[in-house]
Amino acid sequence: MSFKQVRGQEQAIRVIQKDLMRKSMAGTYLFTGPSGVGKKFAAINFAKAINCKKKDIDSCDHCSSCQKIDKLNHPDVQVTKAKGDSIKIEQTREIKRGMEYKVYEGKKKVWILEGAEKLTIEAANSLLKFLEEPPSNVVIVLITHSPEKLPLTIVSRCKIVRFSPLSYQQVEEFLKEKNACSSELISLVSRLAKGKIGEAFHLINDEDILREREGVLNKLAKGAVDKEVFEIAKRWSRLEKDKLNRFLDMILFWFRDVLISKLGTKEFIINEDREKELKKIKNRYSFLQIYRCIETVEQTQRYLKANVSPLLALEGMWLKLVY
Repeated sequence: MSFKQVRGQEQAIRVIQKDLMRKSMAGTYLFTGPSGVGKKFAAINFAKAINCKKKDIDSCDHCSSCQKIDKLNHPDVQVTKAKGDSIKIEQTREIKRGMEYKVYEGKKKVWILEGAEKLTIEAANSLLKFLEEPPSNVVIVLITHSPEKLPLTIVSRCKIVRFSPLSYQQVEEFLKEKNACSSELISLVSRLAKGKIGEAFHLINDEDILREREGVLNKLAKGAVDKEVFEIAKRWSRLEKDKLNRFLDMILFWFRDVLISKLGTKEFIINEDREKELKKIKNRYSFLQIYRCIETVEQTQRYLKANVSPLLALEGMWLKLVY
């Protein structure tokens, strides 16, 4: 892989390659942006480009250094991520010890910290001491989709590289090149993925999500009875947070599309396979009702983040949406 394979992030890659070209890398970088848009992919290729034996501002993909980093078994490149729900102080201490040794076979040591927002307070403080005077032969890359959760003292010591969501056309083009699934599904998934290639592959590989989407949109379009509402709420209350949020996003997309259908701008519709149904029901809702439905779902997402009972939050949401 090379920087050319990091789709839709030309601005971010220009920032990285400019530093490589000038041979003036910062000690610490913060790669920030939505999940699933190529931050980790870019970070690993950054490590490859830094240590490549043949090229200066990109990886050659063929030298021993590039191949080892691709397999994550290069002695001078480490990737750390959360154990459980957090990155603990023991992890940062262990990596710091490794970073203090001399370079073994590359040009610089590279430490990639994935999900940096999961640092505990103790781990963040331990890392901060290291960032204040990092060794000259070390480059640290913090990856996060929630920079606001990091202490400002850490963010202030980083060179920030921003990654953006892709257009649905860019996601669609990538999926077609990879022959990821049928052409009909590629078109739908590209719109549902919110500009994230990683999310697109998740939707393709987890059949439950699209199957559940069918049932949910049927109930929103045709209405649901009490028993169905409570069954959905009960089933969803047992889901992992990420999967539940995907289902809630599906509902938000639906009411967004109802609004767009009322406005007559169908080219922006996400649920393009449901365009006929959207035309039929668009007059069922006033603009105020659509706003209230969207606010109901977003409020439910806030409740779930605040650890309100999932069952109660979901039952309340569904009762407001269908009655």
